[in-house]
Amino acid sequence: MRRLLLLALVAAGLSPGLLWRDDPPLPNASQSMTFTALPFPVGTRVGGPGGPLLNGAWQMRSANTDFDSWSALVPLDRYNLLSISDRGHFLRFPVPGTPKGAGGPVAIGRVLPGSDQFKTMQDMESATRDPASGRVWIGLEFRQSIMRFEPGLRDHREIRPPEMRDWPANGGPESLARLPDGRFLVLAEDPPRHGAPRPGLVFPGDPVTGVRPQQFLFSPPPGYSPSDMALLPDGRVLILLRGLRFFPPAFAIRLVLADPADIRPGREWKWRDVGPLAAPIPIDNYEGLAVTGGEHGAPLTLWMVSDDNQSRWLQRSLLLRFEWVPPAPD
Repeated sequence: MRRLLLLALVAAGLSPGLLWRDDPPLPNASQSMTFTALPFPVGTRVGGPGGPLLNGAWQMRSANTDFDSWSALVPLDRYNLLSISDRGHFLRFPVPGTPKGAGGPVAIGRVLPGSDQFKTMQDMESATRDPASGRVWIGLEFRQSIMRFEPGLRDHREIRPPEMRDWPANGGPESLARLPDGRFLVLAEDPPRHGAPRPGLVFPGDPVTGVRPQQFLFSPPPGYSPSDMALLPDGRVLILLRGLRFFPPAFAIRLVLADPADIRPGREWKWRDVGPLAAPIPIDNYEGLAVTGGEHGAPLTLWMVSDDNQSRWLQRSLLLRFEWVPPAPD
């Protein structure tokens, strides 16, 4: 009932495009995109002093008819990001300000060509990458599965872990992260019943090999659900949370910090609040989070991307960039 109510809120107040999409444009396979800078005051931070400092905000546009609904974000290197949509598309792009020669070309396409008629093969909500091998893992809702792709999104393998079988159909593996020691973390977007903690899994190795995970619990602040997470250089995990506000209808976005070393089987994973995103930060349906930088003690760069729900007028494909020095571990 809660999820239906929230969906109705989004449909009625935030994105009528969920009920009637924008008129579909003629097919276009353009491999270009543009960034339009959005204004914001200097010194804008998340959560007050010491929080992530906003230093870039852009609206992304492309004539490509597969350009929308970006729901996951992973770094390919310092200057290039990979985003995956919940319609089964990918976007590889150099970030704004990339030095000449450091970025690759923009590429937009389908992760699984030929699967566009199958909803269960499209709803890709989370992703993570091994920088050493170049492999990418993607979490799918409805199928409650994890797919592993070879570099270049080739030759996928898939597993549907029994521990994910009873996760809510449209509230499954929304967040996925590979840790430096080869373990994998997965968080469900929704609880199995109203008011319960979100299920979480920690796999001791590559999930696709069939290794069995330990189960734990995650309780975000009231009104929020995890929409993505990203690894920090020190091994902790930054978690992107998303909620909905009823009056007036609006998205609510928050960041929390957690340490995988604190995970205990069957117990709740403790977290530390970083803070909410608030005006003048542009607020939208942020579903993707990536972290780059941080070498030799330098500040981290945080990237967030929003899902426009195929509603090009009421929601936007936004990219945010923050600079941040995380607090010391407890």
